[in-house]
Amino acid sequence: MQFNQLNRSIALIGLTWILLGNCTASLADEGDARLKKRIVELEAENRSLRKIIAGIQSTLKSVPESTILTSTDSSGLRIVVLPGEWGGSGLVDMRKVCESAARAIEAQLTDDGFAPILVQRSKSGPITLYRRGEGNEHIVRLDTGARAWAQLAFQFSHEFCHIVCNYRETRNPQLWFEESICECASLYSLRRMADEWKTKPPYSNWKSYSASLADYANDRVKNYKGRKESIAQFYKANKAELEKTGTNRDLNNYVAVKLLPLFEATPAAWQSLRYLNLGPTEENASFKTYLTGWHDRVPPKHRPFIRQVAADFGLELTNATRTD
Repeated sequence: MQFNQLNRSIALIGLTWILLGNCTASLADEGDARLKKRIVELEAENRSLRKIIAGIQSTLKSVPESTILTSTDSSGLRIVVLPGEWGGSGLVDMRKVCESAARAIEAQLTDDGFAPILVQRSKSGPITLYRRGEGNEHIVRLDTGARAWAQLAFQFSHEFCHIVCNYRETRNPQLWFEESICECASLYSLRRMADEWKTKPPYSNWKSYSASLADYANDRVKNYKGRKESIAQFYKANKAELEKTGTNRDLNNYVAVKLLPLFEATPAAWQSLRYLNLGPTEENASFKTYLTGWHDRVPPKHRPFIRQVAADFGLELTNATRTD
């Protein structure tokens, strides 16, 4: 982050001046040409660092104070929306929408803490970067604007779910499941937000947005209501394509709609996602081994839920640990 870079630069300038003083004393005592050369180098480094600080200070003058402050959300999430071409959406307002979207799921997570989340503008679709920020922040890029709160909430919920799922950069043919769960998280969060905003929106005059939040989610659900195949039939027919392309949104959305009733009936199951993607990469070889690894890592109280998920896909976790 800019503040970390500023602090490091100031520290380096202090160190440079110390070195300059030491080298000057040595030069006076010894008349060493090598030390003279080093002083010239340090002076050049000092000038360069001063330019860096001047540039950072100039940038900070244009950053609204609201983007510098960490989130005041009672959940403890630290969300910072960075300036960008947001189409008139206020940065504080955007942060409040993101907090509300995340809270629907974060409320089910016990004893969890997350690194700060930096929200940046994207023009090529939303994404959570594998690369972290300089302070280990999660970097989430959203493709939205013009006060489209439902779209913002949908995108942020999806990306926040990747963080909950311990997203990682590794070969995983079962990535489609995480992507589908994150689509489900968006639907779940929007419906929860719609209920909350009827009486407790971020601002009192935002109550009218409740209906648009619900409509945004329900319209997506309706798109798949006419499909009668079970999720097990769907998985069997589309297994190859799912494992080939983890982000086929039509397939992801179908799975998300099918899983949504399970999560709405068992909200505490969102906590089980904190144990996803923590095993050896070998367990990604098949969906069954992927689910088995997840099942065996979660606290026993979450294991019936995961076995239910497996059963819905037509799988029985025969080698799973059963201590619940």
